[in-house]
Amino acid sequence: MKSIKCILLGVALVVASFSVMAEPSPNNQNSDLIKLSQQLAKLQKLSDNAGKVTDSQDSDATLSVAQNAKPKPEDVNLENNSLADNNQSSDLPSNKDQPTDTQSNNLPKSAQQVPVSQQAFAGVLNQRLPLTPDQIRILHKAFDDAQRAAAEPAHAPAKPTASAIAVNLAPDATPPVIRLGAGYITSLVFVDGSGQPWPIKAYSVGNPEAFNIQWDQKGNTLLVQADTFYKRSNLAVMLAGLNTPIMLTLLPGQTAVDYRVDLRVPGLGPNAMLLHAGFASSNDSVMLTFLNGVPPKGAKSVQIHGDDSSQAWIFNKLLYLRTSLDVISPAWQAIMSSSDGTHIYRLEPTSVVLAVEHGKDRVMKLVVDGE
Repeated sequence: MKSIKCILLGVALVVASFSVMAEPSPNNQNSDLIKLSQQLAKLQKLSDNAGKVTDSQDSDATLSVAQNAKPKPEDVNLENNSLADNNQSSDLPSNKDQPTDTQSNNLPKSAQQVPVSQQAFAGVLNQRLPLTPDQIRILHKAFDDAQRAAAEPAHAPAKPTASAIAVNLAPDATPPVIRLGAGYITSLVFVDGSGQPWPIKAYSVGNPEAFNIQWDQKGNTLLVQADTFYKRSNLAVMLAGLNTPIMLTLLPGQTAVDYRVDLRVPGLGPNAMLLHAGFASSNDSVMLTFLNGVPPKGAKSVQIHGDDSSQAWIFNKLLYLRTSLDVISPAWQAIMSSSDGTHIYRLEPTSVVLAVEHGKDRVMKLVVDGE
């Protein structure tokens, strides 16, 4: 760069000297000086540009030299192979300087190389099953708790009950109340005074959207379910051969739910069983309470031997026998039956009762203790 500047300056001096030796006239002297100064400025600019180009070329040359100075991979491999050959051919001891298998096992886990297959397996396992077994158990328990909380009712579960109700067909009588629950089915069974099924002819519910009622179109049983928690309505049931409808009040949302209700209708239905003695009136509340297995206050329980399913009480100096057997001796005063074949007999106090199991020719002897 300095040599180029010197050459340019030399050329400028030569040009200037020739201009002076030409002995110009006084009028042209000023113009010649101006031209000379302009030429010198151009030469100075050319000199600066040439210096910049030279510096750029010098830097590029320096970078190229540095890159060429780097060792090539082939040279490195050759050098390593040469060193390995020299080590093998040298007389230096190798067993003491090289690490043993025990020393390599003592290295940290991070320093030991993991096989590629094991890394791939760990990656797939972590991708498919990112949660630990303990975390999965925690999630299962949380999900189970949430499902249980969503399914639990806001109040305590309703108490299931089963009972028999005497239907009063009088115009001023209060209709029986049927306690329902959302999600629970209540069976309404209609029987006559003799305990025999009384077929249903038709029915109608006040609010069909709030209740679901199923009937087989021929039997004496209705299956009623409330679709809401608190909507109330009523139900009218027509029985075969009975002109008066049976009116019922449907009342959901109670502390107890009637799972089964035997509705005893006064009179004899189409399937009435002829009895050789009188039967109790459907409005006899005392007989009905004994039939339900809940004796009235003041009744004294007595033991029965010969049939574990039979029960007996003494009430108002009369014997009330609750059994599924057919009593043949002594003669009973009144009988009331349920749809499942259970009877309640009212008899004079006695210590021995003869009965037969329905459909079998076998007489059973019931011994009454404490009558």
